[in-house]
Amino acid sequence: MRLSEALLNDEGVVSAKLEFGQCVGFACLRAKVSAKLLVECQRCLEPMHIEVTGKFKFALVHSEEELELLPEELEPLLLEGEEQSIIDLIEDELLLCLPMVTAHKGECSDFMAEQQKKIKADKEASHPFAALKALKDDLSNKVN
Repeated sequence: MRLSEALLNDEGVVSAKLEFGQCVGFACLRAKVSAKLLVECQRCLEPMHIEVTGKFKFALVHSEEELELLPEELEPLLLEGEEQSIIDLIEDELLLCLPMVTAHKGECSDFMAEQQKKIKADKEASHPFAALKALKDDLSNKVN
C-alpha cells in the first residue's frame, strides 16, 4: 500500500462513509474519509499521531465521451473493467489529505525548546535599544 510508505507503521484507524446515488444524471459516489495515523515529525524526527479527514464526490463514468458531458463541479472517476477497488480509492484520498510536512504544533523536544530560547535571546540582544531597556529596568528596580 502506498499510504503505508508515508507512515511509521501500518497500524491505525480508517473510517469511511460512502454514499452512492445520482448527480445531474450520472451515478455518483460521495464519501467522507478519516484516519488516525502514526507519522514522523519532520522537525524532531520523533513519532507523532495525526488525524486526517477529507471529502470527495465523484461522477462514475464508463467512457471518455461521458467525461466531456460532466459539469465542472463533478470530478470524474473512470470505471475500467468489471471491478473497482474502493480500498485503492480511499487510500488515494487519504494520501491527498496528508499534510506536506508533518510537525508537532508546539516545540517538539527539549532541544527545539532550547533552540527557540536561543533565537529569542539573540533577537533581544541584537535590538539596538536593548542596553537602554536593561538600564531603565535596573533603575526602575532600584527606585522601587
